[in-house]
Amino acid sequence: MARDGRRMPPLEAGRRPAGLALLGWLDDLRAPRLCRVAGPPGAGKSHLLAWLARGCTTETVPGARRIHAVLPAAGATVRTAVWSLGRQLDLVAHAPGPLIEAIAADARPTLLCVPELDAAEDPAGLVTGLLDPLLRLPGVRLVVEATTGGAAAGAFTAVPAPAVLDLGDPQWTDRARFAQWAAARGGDAAAYPLPGPALGTPAAPSAPVPPAVPAGADLRAAGEETLSALWTAAAAGGDPGPLAADPLLYALARPVPVTAAVERRDDALARAWRAAGPALIEEPDPAVRAAVLRTRLLGGDASAAAAASVLAQLPVPWSGRWARWEGADRDWPGPAVAITAGAGPYLSQVLVSDPTGAVRTFDAATGRRVGAVVVPSPRPLRGLAATAGGSVVLLDAWGRAELVAPAEPRPGLEPYGLMTALDAVGSVAGGTTPAGDPGGLSAVAAIGGLAGSAPAFGDEAGVVHWYEDGKVVSERLHHGPVTALAGTALGGGPLSDPEIPLLVSGGFDGAVRIWGPRSAPMPEPSDRRGCPVTAVAAGATAAGPVVAAAWSDGLVRVRYLGGGGVLDLRTGSEVWSLALAGTLLVAGMPDGLAAVDTRR
Repeated sequence: MARDGRRMPPLEAGRRPAGLALLGWLDDLRAPRLCRVAGPPGAGKSHLLAWLARGCTTETVPGARRIHAVLPAAGATVRTAVWSLGRQLDLVAHAPGPLIEAIAADARPTLLCVPELDAAEDPAGLVTGLLDPLLRLPGVRLVVEATTGGAAAGAFTAVPAPAVLDLGDPQWTDRARFAQWAAARGGDAAAYPLPGPALGTPAAPSAPVPPAVPAGADLRAAGEETLSALWTAAAAGGDPGPLAADPLLYALARPVPVTAAVERRDDALARAWRAAGPALIEEPDPAVRAAVLRTRLLGGDASAAAAASVLAQLPVPWSGRWARWEGADRDWPGPAVAITAGAGPYLSQVLVSDPTGAVRTFDAATGRRVGAVVVPSPRPLRGLAATAGGSVVLLDAWGRAELVAPAEPRPGLEPYGLMTALDAVGSVAGGTTPAGDPGGLSAVAAIGGLAGSAPAFGDEAGVVHWYEDGKVVSERLHHGPVTALAGTALGGGPLSDPEIPLLVSGGFDGAVRIWGPRSAPMPEPSDRRGCPVTAVAAGATAAGPVVAAAWSDGLVRVRYLGGGGVLDLRTGSEVWSLALAGTLLVAGMPDGLAAVDTRR
């Protein structure tokens, strides 16, 4: 039982004193920010940290005791450690610098647990390259498993006098309870205080022998355990050999040993694997790993294309259709800050804005570059929308809206009525007009399939605004800013309007809300997660409406409102913008643009 009355998992082998000591360290904010669990082989170091993790990682754990991430360090490299910690901390990071910067920018304390640090691919390198720099942040605390005198223990410098819990010291084990525990298992109580030797566990396990591959065997059928062992041996030997030539062998093995083995390779497959890493590191399904890796290979050179075709052999839950990645595509359009599905003259296209405010158009089905939208005064954008009449609405980084009218205006609100609507919404949202000062607009969306409709806007106060019949209708849908907005038109029944607007908003509060602006919004979010929404998209299919949302940790969730199905996917990058074009979901990222087929 913990001191706050919350029950912890059972801790056997008489280790209650050690458990209480760890909990005491967690509770004492004046204690050194590094606690090192040490002891000889068989002392139960990993068991103790596993007990701590089981009891201190749930949402109900008091703040000071809450472990925010657990990094199993056995076989880990700096790269895989960054991926894993980022995934658990709701971040997307490929290198230590961005991860450390993101944690430093968060004022909340961060507690990390690192078992088996001595078994890392390079223990000292993992400390100096990541863990020690993290400890230099005043809000970070670490509890690690590292033996006194080992390479990892000696590499820490940020905390000069860490707390040390040496399980070889009898004071951390109750002798009577240890004897009872050993007797109940037919063990030797004379081994006190070491549980491993008491049960006959070898004090110093011998190094595993890499499995041999039988002559003529099909490696792809070897199984994840065997393949992972082969990759581990390849990493130790410095040469992955034939493993590195088969993309399926990447996907079928566990990501940590694969990454260690290809760390220094610079071919298309290894580069794609590293780019996809944050999406792969915690993914248990080989078919999903194959889908992610294949998407990262699309748009590359001939060898990348060949590898992508091999990966298509697995029955994947979703598949990349086309992609344009930084470094692999000579016509890469730059970071996709904003994206929208085209309408009117841009039908079957997607419009994409880069950080400068330039807007390019691409064929939605193939990714082929089509042209560009002539923007009079390009400036950084935060939102982009295309209306049914062919106008393009730009929302800049300061919350100002601008209308780019088509060369040949179509019937409806184009363009005079749109200007009236923009002025009306701007005044309600705090004074933002096309020519005025910033007033808090933060997101924009247009319903391309709804002729005559004006764009919808979201603002910094969490309110979504809709203009219709000469008036603005507003609803507060979020706590904090609206970070993303999308809309679609639904077919009406015989007694209703032929087309019904549906708006989808995402917020800094992590919520996704659905609102038909001709009625009250749904009382509860359709989705909510613990990190900000970065993009949303909406579309209508024969099976019903589809809503997609992305969060700052890189997760994209496609929800089929008609049938209730859900598809989760990741690409390895944070997704800044989304658009639905039929069954294709086009994702805009800082390092690429990719279309995923979400057909079910």
